[in-house]
Amino acid sequence: MITPFEKFLVKFEESFKGKTSIIYSVLANVFSMRIIGNKTHGDLAEIALTEYINQFVDGFSAKHTGKEKFRAKEFEEDIRVKNLETNEEVPISIKTYGSGSLQLSTNKDSSMFSYLRKVVGDGEITSLPEIKKILSNPCFADFSDVNVLPLIYTEKGMSFKVIVFELKQAYEAVRHIKFIEPRKFGKKMTFPIYKFYDGKGEYIFEVRYGDVKANALQRGVWTHTENAQSHFKQLLSGSYELNEPLINLISKILVSPKAKHEEIFKLFPKSKEKSVI
Repeated sequence: MITPFEKFLVKFEESFKGKTSIIYSVLANVFSMRIIGNKTHGDLAEIALTEYINQFVDGFSAKHTGKEKFRAKEFEEDIRVKNLETNEEVPISIKTYGSGSLQLSTNKDSSMFSYLRKVVGDGEITSLPEIKKILSNPCFADFSDVNVLPLIYTEKGMSFKVIVFELKQAYEAVRHIKFIEPRKFGKKMTFPIYKFYDGKGEYIFEVRYGDVKANALQRGVWTHTENAQSHFKQLLSGSYELNEPLINLISKILVSPKAKHEEIFKLFPKSKEKSVI
């Protein structure tokens, strides 16, 4: 049965058709924001994709929820997409990362790591029934409600790809769960993790230490866009160039009054949503 997220992805992918698709410009603009700051491009990707969906993805509208004030979010999400025919709403987490390690979920309550400590401990598990029991536990089963849309770029090669981690397929492939104890690299200690492998011993994903003292890089579910490549579905790939006029335009806009912004805003087409932020 196709999920609401998969329904959206079908229409999202259809919107890329044609060599002149605006999505290439949108992503080039997002990745150009790396010049301004390391985290800036990720925040702007959420806003850009929201507007893109509202203008170019048939049958869907989107709202940026990542920075909504006073909102208690039920899911990990940055945008919320609505199917205009069924009124189904889909929470989506946008991940804008360089090629390599990719965080799929922060798992803020550390439920996954805590559960693995109890059932796997410092050892490993290769029993398929035990593995299935672990992955059917609510802390793992509920993770399927987290819809992750990664935008992956390679700065050196100026290339990008839009991919989706196929979680159901990944879970079905797990045949080995192993605890990896902390190790010392130089003056720093690594954090403990549990790695998940397939029947050939190939890496799928990992669950990192998730104590309340852990920072975002030390906790949650992580994978690797190259080492776990077979568990990703690629929706789009291409190359990009830095949009220097856009960067210069932003500097001008930041030192201009609201009236000037409203004048410029009239040049752009209307969105399905009045505002994306």
